[in-house]
Amino acid sequence: MKKYLLIIILALFSFSATNAEIRWKLSDDGTLTISGTDMPDYRIFYDTNTGQTIAPWYSEREKIKKIVIENGVTSIGQEAFTYCVSLTSVTIPNSVTSIGKFAFKGCSELESITIPNSVTSIGEGTFEACYALTSVTIPNSVTRIGYEAFGGCESLTSITIPNSVTSIGDWAFGRCLSLTSVTIPNSVTSIGESAFDGCKSLTSITIPNSVTRIEDTVFSGCSGLTSITIPNSVTSIGSIAFYDCSVLESITIPNSVTSIERYAFSDCSGLTSIIVEEGNAKYDSRDNCNAIIETKSNTLIAGCKNAVIPNTVTSIGHGAFDGCDSLTTITIPNSVTSIGDYAFYDCSVLESITIPNSVTSIGEGVFFNCYALTSITFEGSTPPRFEEDVFKDVNKSIPVYVPANSIEVYKKALGDYFPETSIRALQH
Repeated sequence: MKKYLLIIILALFSFSATNAEIRWKLSDDGTLTISGTDMPDYRIFYDTNTGQTIAPWYSEREKIKKIVIENGVTSIGQEAFTYCVSLTSVTIPNSVTSIGKFAFKGCSELESITIPNSVTSIGEGTFEACYALTSVTIPNSVTRIGYEAFGGCESLTSITIPNSVTSIGDWAFGRCLSLTSVTIPNSVTSIGESAFDGCKSLTSITIPNSVTRIEDTVFSGCSGLTSITIPNSVTSIGSIAFYDCSVLESITIPNSVTSIERYAFSDCSGLTSIIVEEGNAKYDSRDNCNAIIETKSNTLIAGCKNAVIPNTVTSIGHGAFDGCDSLTTITIPNSVTSIGDYAFYDCSVLESITIPNSVTSIGEGVFFNCYALTSITFEGSTPPRFEEDVFKDVNKSIPVYVPANSIEVYKKALGDYFPETSIRALQH
């Protein structure tokens, strides 16, 4: 009887088993020791397609405080330690050459980790949502940082990427809210979409000369970013690349850039200076306009609070002043014939606007959320073509001035936005 009682007691404090080519033991102090050779991939839910099973220690994951992987183990499997929420310490030996997807995802108490020189890549979601992780040592052996590898590591303050790394995946450091600095070496040739999205404490970053494209949303939400240097190697800037970099003061577009996608600088409300280097074949900043103009089409594609629209511009592009919440006034010259979607969206302190008679079309949501507008003036005898939500959330009681002989046609054209009593004769 005593023998059986002892076995039961020991079972309460220690777990051990074998799985494939590994052996594991969980001690009563919360230390998980793993030995053997090749660790298989796991899934936190059984995968009927691949036959991958749940890690054998998964049911005990909340008890695991320390992981010791003994020398000889060559791999850490996919989802091996996912959601080990009490884990604070990990020892990885030099025998490990690969760490699987989401291996440490959700290990929310893990504060630091040293990756041995034997590992060549940090894969998809490896340390995603390791909220307490403040320190990571990435060895010179690593050539790739994968998708969302450190995504959501909210306490990570700095990271040094070794010059062995050639690619940084999508969302690799996305939502690393405390990240203040990062060094990207010249070995890196690609930085993925949203790689630093939401890194609101990041104040400066240097893009190496090896990078040719700034991907979509790569620095979106970096609201503490005050400076950025775009090297001459860059040929394209993706959509929403610098969205909501609200304290970014200046931007210089090198003459190598031949493609800037829509909304690349939307919501950069602190911008006071935008310059395109002379000699750029695709864009210019003519007349010191503090804006980016697509030369061939004469379309202003990005402006700031100090922008002046030259009278050679024929179109204001989609989202050109989107989120420019310091813009109080702007003059649209008679050369402009169209205003693109959301061109002045969320220009929340814009006080008045005059639409010249040259404008024939106003895109969707152009003045959406311009709630500080006190008056609108239309100079053309024929109303422009209005798309949806042009004046959404604009005060409906403000005066709208139009040519005296066109009051009735404007009442009909603007009926969805303003009451008839707001439509008034323009006084010359």
